[in-house]
Amino acid sequence: MLTKNCLKFAMISLMHSWLLFQVVTAQAEWQETGIRMGIQAGPRREYFHLYEAFAVYGLPWEWRCHSGWGLAPFLNVSAGALTGGNESGFIGGTGAGLVFNNDNGGIALEIGVGLDLMDRRQFGEQDFGSILLWGAHMGVSYRFKGGMGIGYRLQHLSNNRILYTRCTPNPGVDMHMFSVSWHF
Repeated sequence: MLTKNCLKFAMISLMHSWLLFQVVTAQAEWQETGIRMGIQAGPRREYFHLYEAFAVYGLPWEWRCHSGWGLAPFLNVSAGALTGGNESGFIGGTGAGLVFNNDNGGIALEIGVGLDLMDRRQFGEQDFGSILLWGAHMGVSYRFKGGMGIGYRLQHLSNNRILYTRCTPNPGVDMHMFSVSWHF
């Protein structure tokens, strides 16, 4: 009985979502470029800052309501400098995510995952265990009418021990990232 009710609810919810959100073929194109600056969130052996330039490429699918609100997938790339332990190094990344926004601008919420490559694994006393890191983020941004945008994201970087043994250090770092961008 409970399974039938759950199945009915799921089917009605799916049909309702289909009526509210239409799959729209969006144009795959570069949508945003900007700069981000981050400060460490939480204690670590060393204190870190992250500075990067980034670009966002919108994928050719969107799920939108008639009001313009909806979900859109994206790819992003970044390159910059990670500073900690009186040392600085290159960090570059690529990833994918989803943004919940309105076509006309305003507030947007996003989540994403990615891979980051550093030119070193050691910064002072902090050993990341690898030069290849996995990342995840969630954030909020605001796009003004003219195309300018501001944003905040909480970003996590670590090696996750996915490709490494248990003996490999995995301290990771969480960053408060602030951005200024331009939307095309």
